[in-house]
Amino acid sequence: MRLLKYIVGLSKFDYLCTVVIINKINVYMINIIFGKKSLLLLMAIFFISASGILTAQDENYIDNRFLTGAKKGEIDSLGGKTAKEIADETAGLMEREIDPAEYILGPNDILTVSVLSTKYKTSKCVVSPDGKMLIPEIGVVNLKGKTLADAEIIISKRAARIYKSYVEVFVVLKKLRMFKVTVSGAVSRPAIVPATAVDRVSEIIERAGGLQYDASIRSITLLRAATGENVPVDLVRFNYIGEKDANPTVLGGDHVIIPPSNDVNSIEIRGEVPSPGLFEFVEGDSLSTLIKFAHGFLASSFLDSVEVVRGMSTGGTSGRWFININSWRGNLNNHTALTGDFRLQSGDRIYIRRIRDWLVPKSVAVKGQVNFQGKYPLNEDNLRVSDILKRAGGLNDKGSLEGAILIRQEEMTKIDRELERLKKTSLSEMSENERRYFQARINEQKGVMAIDFRKIMDDESSDDNIVLINKDSIFVPQKKLFINVQGRVNNPGLVVYKKGYTYLDYIQLAGGYGSRADDGETMIVKKRGELYLAEDMNYILEPGDNILVPPVKELSFGEIFMQSLTIAAQFVTIIGVVIAIMAQSK
Repeated sequence: MRLLKYIVGLSKFDYLCTVVIINKINVYMINIIFGKKSLLLLMAIFFISASGILTAQDENYIDNRFLTGAKKGEIDSLGGKTAKEIADETAGLMEREIDPAEYILGPNDILTVSVLSTKYKTSKCVVSPDGKMLIPEIGVVNLKGKTLADAEIIISKRAARIYKSYVEVFVVLKKLRMFKVTVSGAVSRPAIVPATAVDRVSEIIERAGGLQYDASIRSITLLRAATGENVPVDLVRFNYIGEKDANPTVLGGDHVIIPPSNDVNSIEIRGEVPSPGLFEFVEGDSLSTLIKFAHGFLASSFLDSVEVVRGMSTGGTSGRWFININSWRGNLNNHTALTGDFRLQSGDRIYIRRIRDWLVPKSVAVKGQVNFQGKYPLNEDNLRVSDILKRAGGLNDKGSLEGAILIRQEEMTKIDRELERLKKTSLSEMSENERRYFQARINEQKGVMAIDFRKIMDDESSDDNIVLINKDSIFVPQKKLFINVQGRVNNPGLVVYKKGYTYLDYIQLAGGYGSRADDGETMIVKKRGELYLAEDMNYILEPGDNILVPPVKELSFGEIFMQSLTIAAQFVTIIGVVIAIMAQSK
C-alpha cells in the first residue's frame, strides 16, 4: 500500500524510472527463483509472442457476445448519453398519423380551426392551462379531457349556433404540446423529464438515463395523473413481440415507476430456440408467450414432445409432462388460437429438445498466405490437413510452410484447475514441483497442435496429417527472410538470412558481442519455440529464428562479500607464508 501511494505521487519521469527499476527487479527475482535457463525461456517466449507467429486464433470462432445495457457496479456514461441523445432527437416524432379518436388534447396543444360559411376564416388557437380554448367569433369551448375528434364536434355545434347560415368546421392539430412526466425507481437518474403525447414509456425512461442493472422491465407501472389509473407496462412484450399496448404513450403529469427485478418470480425456456433465457413472470403469460420471447423455434427444434416442468415454492418439482406443439411451427405469430396453449405459473421451466441425428454445420478456417483463405465446410469425417490446404489453393509465394500452425478451438476451452489454483498462489508459497509446473504452463499457447506441415506436404500418409474437427483453424504466416539477433550485441535487430551462416556469423553481422555478454549461454530459439544452446550446434538456422545473447549473471552483495573475504583470506595466508619463509632464512 505504501508503494502504491508512493507511485501515485510521482512525476511522469520519476514514474517511468520506477517502472524500469521494478521491471529489473522482476527479472532479477525470476533469475533467482527459476535460474538463468528459465529466464532465457521466458525471454524466448516473449520474442515468439511478439513475432505474431502464434496469434492465429480465428476471429470467426471466438465467441464474442457483447452484452448491452447496464451492468452491476458499472456506470455506462457513454451508453446512457447516447440513449438520451437518441430519445431527445426522437422527441415529438410520430410512429404514424395521429388517430383523432384517441389523441387527448391538453394545455399548449395548438389547433388550426377553419370555419367555412358565408366567408372563410382560419384561426390558430391554443389550449389554455385550464383545458379551454378561445376561438375568434365563436368564443370559449371546454376541451379538457376531450379527444381531437370530440373537439371538432364541440366546435361545430358552437359555430352552428353563431352562424345562422350554412357552416362547416375543420379542426387540425398544428403542434403537439410539451409537458412533464415523473420517472422514479430503478433508473439511473430519477427525474422529471419533458415529453409529448406521442412519446412512449420506454422513451421517457431513456430520458431519465435508462434502467439500472437490477431494474424490472416487465412490472413497470404508469400512474395516470388524470384518472388515477395504474397502467401496466411490459417492455419485454413490446420489444420481443411488438405489443404496443404494453408500452403506452404518456400524458401530462403521469408518473412512471420502475421496481427492481424479481428473479425468484420467473419462467425459463431452454433448448432449441434462438434466444433461451430466464424471464420475469407476469400474470397472463402463456406457453406461446414464452416461446415468442425466445424468438420462436429453430429448424432443429423437436416439437413432438416439449417438456414442461412446474416448480414448487419450497423447491423441487410439483409436475412434469410433455406436450406436442408440432402444429405451432409456422403459426406462432398468426394471432390465432394455438392448440394446446396454456397459462404458465411462476417457476415453470420449458425444455425443447433437438431433433435426433440433426446435423450441425461444421467448418474449418484457413487464414494467412494461402490462395483462397476463408471458412470451409467439414462435410466428411476423415478430412485431413493436406485436404483442406488443397481446397484453399495451396500456399502462395509468400507463405511459410515451416511457420504454419493448426489451432484446435476445442482444446482452448478446457480449464486447467491446477494452473488456476497456482495463479492465486504467490511464488514463495509454491513447492519446487509447483513452480516448475506453473513455469511450464503459464505461457502455454493453448490449442496449438504439434504437427510438421513440411512432413505433411511431402508425405500425406505422415502421422502429422491428422483428421480435422469442427472449428479447427490453420494459419500460414508470411516467410521471414531474417534472423533476429537480440540481447548483449552491439547492434541488436534483424539480420538478413544467409544460408550456411553460423550463429557466430550473425552475431558478427550484428556488431559482435557487447559488454558483459555471456557468450557461453547464447541461445537459439526456433520459430516454433524450440530452444538450443548455440555452441552445441545441434540445429539448423532458418529464416525467422532468434539468437539471444544474455548478460553475465550479476553477483549479489553477499556473493561479492564472500568472494572478497575469500581473496582477502588467501592474501593474508600468502603474506603469512612469505613472512615465515623470510624469518627462517634469517
